[in-house]
Amino acid sequence: MRAWLPTALCAMLISGCGYHVAKVNQELAGKTVEIAIFANKSYRPNIEAKVADLLVDEFVRREGGSVVESGGETVIEGTILSYGTTAVSYTAADTVKEYRATMTTEVIIRKRETGRVLWKGTLAATQDFPANDDLVLQQNSEDTAIREICRKLARDVFMHVVEDF
Repeated sequence: MRAWLPTALCAMLISGCGYHVAKVNQELAGKTVEIAIFANKSYRPNIEAKVADLLVDEFVRREGGSVVESGGETVIEGTILSYGTTAVSYTAADTVKEYRATMTTEVIIRKRETGRVLWKGTLAATQDFPANDDLVLQQNSEDTAIREICRKLARDVFMHVVEDF
């Protein structure tokens, strides 16, 4: 029994728990990236501009390729499929205490020259924000939540561009 115990322990350590080191997508390293304004199928105006701004910020902030207005070697485009808010918590007086904003997007990452799709998928993000009786403060809280959602989506898109899954 003692003879096979070290072998079993080695096998367990080698197999690990499913985590692995992500490989950087060498095909995109040092290349130019074009970020197109997403189409907006939601009822929230100008949300596509916030997504584009935060995508540009994410790519400029991180290492790798550079962002160009047009003619990039890699093109990121997509559609905002939906945006909405729902109440998620209430006070003892049964008034809304907190809302949850949710945005769903479809993203396509492709090579310009060949048109080959590198990644295509649907991404969603949520962010909670407080309810407020003052309409201006309520709108500011929702705008902050939208910005955070766009930041999360931009990070997710960046990860799909630079990593092989």
